Amino acid sequence: MVNAMKMHVFKGLGIEYPEKFWFVADFVWKSQQIIDDDLKKAQLVIALQDRVLSWYIKYCSTHPNVMLKEMKEVLNN
Repeated sequence: MVNAMKMHVFKGLGIEYPEKFWFVADFVWKSQQIIDDDLKKAQLVIALQDRVLSWYIKYCSTHPNVMLKEMKEVLNN
């Protein structure tokens, strides 16, 4: 049986909250039993759009070894 839980799209608009996005992402990863941070980062790239995706690409290019925990802290601030 395949788990149908998917990541939500996050654009970083004023009505969206990063904390809620991370809560759902954590839930998806736990339900799919994903523990590999590189796989989690790959799923983030798919979920991020618009200005948040642009931010993510710039941030990762200047911080190539960033850990997922650090990325979460920066995005939430």
